[in-house]
Amino acid sequence: MSRFLFLLLFILPVLLSAQQPIELKKKFQGTYEGAISAYQLDSGKEIVDVDLTPIQIEITETKVSLSIGKNKLSGTYTIMFEAKTYFLLDCRIDNQLAGERIVVYKKGKKISRDGLFPQPSVQLEKTKD
Repeated sequence: MSRFLFLLLFILPVLLSAQQPIELKKKFQGTYEGAISAYQLDSGKEIVDVDLTPIQIEITETKVSLSIGKNKLSGTYTIMFEAKTYFLLDCRIDNQLAGERIVVYKKGKKISRDGLFPQPSVQLEKTKD
């Protein structure tokens, strides 16, 4: 009985501390800019060439906004996990079924956005605010 009580008292605080939400520090929030390189899209009837497109991502305390060309999207994000060198954000964009994945690197003031097929992934640099 005492072993069970000891294990319960030891394991419970460890489990509770592991459930702390991860917050994105202020220095990682801001506006990032880059360009999605040109690619080809198979529409089923023909192959369409998509030109290089500018992209801007703004990350705030609770929201994310994307500007891809003339399209503007916004939504919320959650931090899936924090690694030694980066954070992985899972972004839920309003009125969009597929989510966005953004890697925020801890060094270098840059992020990476995984493109939705066939769109290529892109590296973005933080702008001066």
